[in-house]
Formats: sequence, structure tokens, C-alpha cells
Amino acid sequence: MITLQNNWERAFDVPTRAAVEALLPAFLMSARWFGGKARTIGSAHFSDVLPIDLGHASMVLCFVEVSYTEGGVDTYTVPLTAALEDEADRVMRDHANAVIDSLNVVRPQGNQRGVLYDALWNEDCANSLLSSMGRRAQFRGSAGTLVGSSTALFNDTTLSQGITPVSVMKAEQSNTSVKFGDHVIMKLYRRVEPGVNPELEIGRTLTARNFGHSPALVGALEYTRGNDEPLTLALAQTFIPNQGNAWEYILSQLSRYFDTISELDPKHTPSEPGSLAALNSLAPTGDPFYGVIDEARLLGCRTGELHMVLGQTSPDPAFAPEPCGSSYVQSRVKTMRRLATQALTTLRTRLATLNESGREQGRQVLGQEQAILNRLGALERAPLTAMRIRCHGDYHLGQVLSTGHDFVIIDYEGEPAKPLHERRAKHIPLVDVAGMIRSFHYVVHAALRQKRARPAAEPATQWLATWAEHWYDSVRTAFLNGYDAVAGQAPFSPQSQEEFQLLLDVHVLDKALYELTYELNNRPDWVALPLSGILQCVRPSTESGNQGDRVTRTGTASDPSAAGRSRNEVPQ
Repeated sequence: MITLQNNWERAFDVPTRAAVEALLPAFLMSARWFGGKARTIGSAHFSDVLPIDLGHASMVLCFVEVSYTEGGVDTYTVPLTAALEDEADRVMRDHANAVIDSLNVVRPQGNQRGVLYDALWNEDCANSLLSSMGRRAQFRGSAGTLVGSSTALFNDTTLSQGITPVSVMKAEQSNTSVKFGDHVIMKLYRRVEPGVNPELEIGRTLTARNFGHSPALVGALEYTRGNDEPLTLALAQTFIPNQGNAWEYILSQLSRYFDTISELDPKHTPSEPGSLAALNSLAPTGDPFYGVIDEARLLGCRTGELHMVLGQTSPDPAFAPEPCGSSYVQSRVKTMRRLATQALTTLRTRLATLNESGREQGRQVLGQEQAILNRLGALERAPLTAMRIRCHGDYHLGQVLSTGHDFVIIDYEGEPAKPLHERRAKHIPLVDVAGMIRSFHYVVHAALRQKRARPAAEPATQWLATWAEHWYDSVRTAFLNGYDAVAGQAPFSPQSQEEFQLLLDVHVLDKALYELTYELNNRPDWVALPLSGILQCVRPSTESGNQGDRVTRTGTASDPSAAGRSRNEVPQ
């Protein structure tokens, strides 16, 4: 318990601050957004504390500098407030995970008991952070200043005063998001570093260019310190009603697909004459894919439209498209090969710990090590016409919301584990396309795992897996064709089928190798997914039974209606 004189804000005065700092390591290790759980905290202290008081809520915004015994330093943001007496009981009951410690506030009229806790779980404090954007407020700390900013969307009268209900979103991992009614979502970045967060940077551009398939930017909070580049602390975006993310939606549709497959005679396979007709006849609507093919094509179109907006010529150097010079290509290949070698070394070390099928696939992948490195190095041997633009950077089905009739692309932060300068870098946009292709591969195998886990008698595993690959091939092709119809002839796109195929293959392989390292370190029972993805990339199509990520480039620069015709095939 922390004992304070007169008011809870005294917890951050120099005489008592050390007592609060001593509580930080345990609090951080229990927070779901803390990314340093695999390391040992050596120390944690406040590098700056900013009082924020807009009249109806009092809080302090703390920057916590965390040092690790293994080396390295991270900075995290923790907004704090206090609850006293009955309100403290409610916080302990409803939000115990947000509490740092109990308080005893000594006052002339008597002591008050309370708790010190994360202010985002306080509606008034959350509203204060949001309103400070619209007011363009400034709050000074001992080392820097917090500055609010907003777009024209903040002028909506619904944002000029407190919005209810206010709820902390449960799905976030590395950050914390707060939903304000059905109007706005505010995201507070937890691990921060100097520089503009790509989600704010890209959000400003997409909003200014009127891209209608992403949330619009409403406001932001940035922290300035000396001559450092402003640090992005939080942003607010319009809330778009949705039915969940595309991963959840497609997973449910795949369950229906496998239920339909289960009614087939096991002698039927996708390559057998009449099998597809038999499957169609079993589906209630005559479509065993339950609309997913059209939706995958639509998602490809939306992805292409995103790249068309981000790939526009711009006077802003951060968004101007750039050619793929030799220095970029060499650096990219060097990085991909280094990460590939690390992934294969980890695989070799962990091979004996995998199950029988995993060991067999792992040995096959290790036997293809030189072919993998050669495939990645092929980028250096081919002149590239494709250009580099700003991309999503961490594109998969979980980063797309389904509205029931369309898709909305979210979360432009990039991979949180990467340094900020890497997340703000320009890349060949097929890196996003490759990420989504790998996500399709993951979702079909996640659905297959669920199907195998059911207690009822199921078809033979290999037979069902064959139909799973048929689903993946069909959906992947639809997505690629939708993308190509919109962005295939853009100035930043590869100007030949051969270059398109090379760039796509290399980025899909690179993504699968990244996944291999992740699964070996976190979910060894999932390692078959990246292993099979790697083998599909390096084996000849006739050997693997996979035709590759092929797409027929139908659009032409002289036929602008080609993309429009393809888009019109998809229900809008």
C-alpha cells in the first residue's frame, strides 16, 4: 500500500516516486500489452510524468523506461489515475488487472482508501484524452510536451462532449484501444519510440485522399521532446460497424464448406471427373464456397485500391514512389537470406522435438536449403520494373473487417516487433499480397484442424486435406485476379508476368520462413503450416501438386475498362 499526504497525485513527487516505480515491474509483467515478458526487467522508472486535468477528470500520463538484464531499453506509456472508497471497490471488482496498488490518502478530515490504476479503464479519463485532441491541448512534463491535433471530422458535435458508453476493447495485444459509443475508436500505443507511427502517417494520407475502405483519422496525440521527432502516443479513428474480422468470417464459411465435403462419397477428389458437380449439388445454394470466392476477389480489389491510393505521386518524400535501385534489392536480399538462415538453423536445432510428420517435412525443407537461398537471391539477378511504395506492412485476414457486404482495412502500424524506421520503409506492394496469401493458407488449415478435432466420425484426413488445398487454390486465385484487375497495370506494379511471378514467389517464401521461426518458438504443433508453404515455394509445381500463385494479367495500360469489368463481377 502507498501512503500519501492530501491527494493521490503526490505519488509522483520525488520523495514518493520510487515507491511507485518499485511496483512497475510486476504490473508490466502482468499486462497483456507488455512485450518484454520473455526478458528479465532490470529496472523501470518514470522518464517523464505529465499531469492531465481538463476539469472533469484528473490523471497523469507516465512514460516508463524499462531496462532489461539481457540488455536493451524500451519505453512504455501508462496513463494512471486513482479511485477512492466505493469507486475503488468497483475498480477492484471489475478491473483488477488494471490496478497497480492500493492507496491510503491521509487528509485532515480523515484517511481515504483507494487504488492507483490504469486510467484508460476510467470513462472520464478516456474522454479527456479524446477531447484533448479536438481542443489541440498541450500538457507539459519535466522533459517534453504532449500535443493534441485533429482533423475536420472532430467537428462533429457528437465528439464535442463526453461519449458513452466507453469500453476498452479486449482483442488488443500490443496496444490498448477504447471504443466511444458507435462513433470513434482511440488507440493508445504502449511501446513507443521517437518518430511518427506509420498508422498515423498512413491514416493522414488515406483520409486526405478519401480512401473509403479504411477508418478515417479523427485526431492524434504526439509527444515532443527537445529536437527529437514527435513521438506518436495515440490516435482516434471513425468507428465502422462490422461483423468481426475476415479471419473469423472465413473460418465460419470454411466450417460450412467442410460440412458439405463430408457428405461426398470419399472416392471423390477435386481432380476426379464429376466431383465438383457432385459437390455443387450438395451445397444448399449450389455454391460450396458459400460466397468466399467472390469475396476473395473483392478483397483483392480492395487491396489493389489501397495500393493505388498509397502509390500516387506525391511531393511528400515519405509517400513518393521510388524505383527498386540495386542498393535496395541487395539490402532486401541480404536481410531475407539472413532471416532464412536463422529460421533453418532453428529448425535444425528443434527438429527432434517435432512430431513425426513435422520431422519429415522439416528434413525436406532442410534438404532444400540451397534452393531456398537461391530463390531469394533471384531478385538480384533480374532487372525490376516494380516500384517501392508505402504499404500496409502486416497484412493478413485479422487486419480486415467484414461489414457483411464489403471489407475495411485496419491497423497500419506494421509489425510491432520491428523498429519504427523499418515499419515506415517503402516496399514492393506485393509484400502485402504475399501476406494475405499466407493468411489464406493458415485459415484453411486452422479450419481443417477444427474439423479433425470433432468427436464424430470424419472422412479420411488426407482426403479432406485434398479438398482443403482445392479451397486454398481457388480462393488464392480469386484474390490475385481481383488485385491484378485493379493494380496490375499501375506504374508501381511489375510490367511483366515473369517479374510479377518472381516477386510474388519470393515474398511468399520470405513470409513462410518468418512464420517458421514464429511457430518453432511459440506453437510447435503449428509448424506444418509454414513448412508446407516453404515446400510449395521451392518445389516444381508438378512435384508439389500446387500450381503456384499464378494469375493471368488481363488488364492492359491501354484498356482502363479491364479493371472495371473485373470489379463488376464481384457483388458490391
